[in-house]
Amino acid sequence: MCPYFGECGGCASQDVSYPDQLLHKQQQLEELFAPFWQEPIPVLPSPMEWNYRNKVDFNFARKQYPEPPPADFMRETVLGFNKKGKWYFPLDIEECRIAPEGADALLGSVRQWLHRSGVRAVDNKTDDGVLKVLLLRRGVRTGETMVMVITSDGECDEAGFVEAVKSALPVHSIYRGIHRGRARGAFADELQLLDGAAEIYEELHIPTDDGIRKLTFRISPLSFFQTNTLATEVLYGEIRKWVQRVAPDILYDLYGGAGGIAFTCSDLVKMVRSVEVVESASRDGEHNAETNGVDNVFFTTQKMRTYLQQVVDGGGMEHNCAVVVDPPREGMTPKPLKRLIGSAPPNILYISCKPSVFAQELPEFLTQYRLTDMRAVDLFPHTPHVELMVSLQLR
Repeated sequence: MCPYFGECGGCASQDVSYPDQLLHKQQQLEELFAPFWQEPIPVLPSPMEWNYRNKVDFNFARKQYPEPPPADFMRETVLGFNKKGKWYFPLDIEECRIAPEGADALLGSVRQWLHRSGVRAVDNKTDDGVLKVLLLRRGVRTGETMVMVITSDGECDEAGFVEAVKSALPVHSIYRGIHRGRARGAFADELQLLDGAAEIYEELHIPTDDGIRKLTFRISPLSFFQTNTLATEVLYGEIRKWVQRVAPDILYDLYGGAGGIAFTCSDLVKMVRSVEVVESASRDGEHNAETNGVDNVFFTTQKMRTYLQQVVDGGGMEHNCAVVVDPPREGMTPKPLKRLIGSAPPNILYISCKPSVFAQELPEFLTQYRLTDMRAVDLFPHTPHVELMVSLQLR
């Protein structure tokens, strides 16, 4: 499908049929967890196979050449991803088959803008240049689009950038983000709204026993939201079924972000306690609670190890509670993990976006808990990644 497949570091299996990709992911999970779980681990498919991402960030970089040019040579600016296995070697691309629709036109228009304006990518060796990242976000259910250019300090022809973006696709929000550090990525120290609304909105349509639970979420430039909207609805629908099955009065939503899981399940419980370390995510969550008419979700902004230590010191969690824990790729890390187990919730649902890390944590859980179910949802077609759901019950 993609002319860059095999060279780009993004997709790994576009040459494999999607049913075979799902089977391969299931086999990998079953092999990984064979010492702990002998039953099948089904992988539910993504409703969209192509253009499924609602967020993508393209890198501006200085072109690399097979033979190094003279030291005083001015390398041209390229826009795209890194080559497979070569984080230092940028690949100039004109299209991406898993990015939101419209990304191809945006890439072409922004590339013309940088050539007209003479603005260049930051050179990692000399710090010369301005451009770092081009971020595209899309509300799949709402159609609202946000674009942000992330730069270092300096002039970057903001008016020309706005014109280039608006000529490529309908857009609701255009930003410039300024990042003064050397690391590359979709983050910024300062945000400047260049055109349009300050935020965009996305909807989730969560399947329930009697229809659809519609939820609305505010998306700010740097806020976290699962990158595959329609597959997230599948994932959250599975989480909702689990909460219905264990029937707690109180639900703890650890690493809760802006409240997606909390709001999915808030009508099933008396109270949700959502804990998140990123303050802006908690603020988005409070706004989203008001938007969705939810009044029983309470947000705490705190480091997880500190919060869970306070729970342990207070005698542990309530006997009528359950916990959904959805940590970042590095997992819970040792201290929060031990403190969660020490809090002794009757039921835990662990959502892992990196199952190999969870496999290292699982033996610690099994000292106090038993496995009752394992399944996965494919949020990332054509890549090795999958979202694993593990149900644990206190012995």
